[in-house]
Amino acid sequence: MEQVGLAIIGSTGAIGKTHIEAIDGLSSCRLVGLNARRLEPLSQQASKLGVRAYSTLDQVLDESEVHAVIIATPHPSHKDIALEAIEAGKHVLIEKPMSATPSEADEIIKAARNCNVTLGVLFNNRFRRQAQLMRALIDKNAVGKVYRANMVTAMFRSQDYYDRLDWRGTWEYEGGGALINQGIHAIDMFQWLVGMPQSVFGVLRTLKHRIEVEDYASAILEYEGGALGALQCDTVQAPNKQRIEIYGENGALVMDDWNVTLHRLDTSLQEFLENDKTVRFIPPGSNSEIFESGIEEGTHAPAIDDFCCAIKEGRDPAITGEEGLKSQELVAAITLSGCTGEKVSLPVNRTRFDSLIGQLKETKKLPDLSFCSR
Repeated sequence: MEQVGLAIIGSTGAIGKTHIEAIDGLSSCRLVGLNARRLEPLSQQASKLGVRAYSTLDQVLDESEVHAVIIATPHPSHKDIALEAIEAGKHVLIEKPMSATPSEADEIIKAARNCNVTLGVLFNNRFRRQAQLMRALIDKNAVGKVYRANMVTAMFRSQDYYDRLDWRGTWEYEGGGALINQGIHAIDMFQWLVGMPQSVFGVLRTLKHRIEVEDYASAILEYEGGALGALQCDTVQAPNKQRIEIYGENGALVMDDWNVTLHRLDTSLQEFLENDKTVRFIPPGSNSEIFESGIEEGTHAPAIDDFCCAIKEGRDPAITGEEGLKSQELVAAITLSGCTGEKVSLPVNRTRFDSLIGQLKETKKLPDLSFCSR
């Protein structure tokens, strides 16, 4: 095929509109049609763009010119839409997170594999210049063996943000809060850079908002080989913050609000630590180099382009279903730990996590401190 025919499910929402803008100008694909629950805005949107308006998912899946669908609806609906599309033989690109729970993601991945269709998950942060640069530097061993990594993602949300849509901030529909919705972009980028931990210990709190789910989460991460990580994610902090720190034997790589700096040590940390006899409380000298600065817009376009090129070339997209599951797995582990007060190993026990979510849907709140500390 010369171009992949795309349909967007959930086109009238904010993220659906972002996908429409991203597709414009891509040579690998073309927009065939749109689908959304609100029919009047859908009709107006499709008419303006000169594409088809599909009032039902069945209409989308029956359309022969649609080769792939982009699912841009709230994530609790992702599994059912994805499974229907896969069964109809359509390739599927799912906006983050892939689903409400890891077990649902497992179903989607298995179905795509069985039906031999391309499955991708859209984590556009990986396509930012800063993320690509940091990954390249790590692959080149620029900081040496990593012994510590930290991540902070603070994305403020007002109470009105949660009140405006009834599915937000609930265990029944959102299945979590700051971790699964806002923080998962940064968490995906973080684990892509430093890898998945073996175990986590998490703390969840509802600090400020009138919601059922967490608006603050912290976690300690343990990695194979003894390295440690720390993660903080919230929707209460002001000002906002995006920061990743990666410390290795030969230096440190830091991204602070999309400003990337590499600090190269003059001497390896272990060598200096063992042999320096001069000033005992000063670390080895370093040279700093600033590579990138400022936030980059329009990163959905390269993600969609990669997915469509993967279909045309018969290869995997950059972020497969298995790749997209990793950050969701990490979120689930932190959630399970934060609600039980226990260290949780990865991969997460699906039965145990699903049981926890079932309990949280009934209680409609995080467990109290006494429960968390048992």
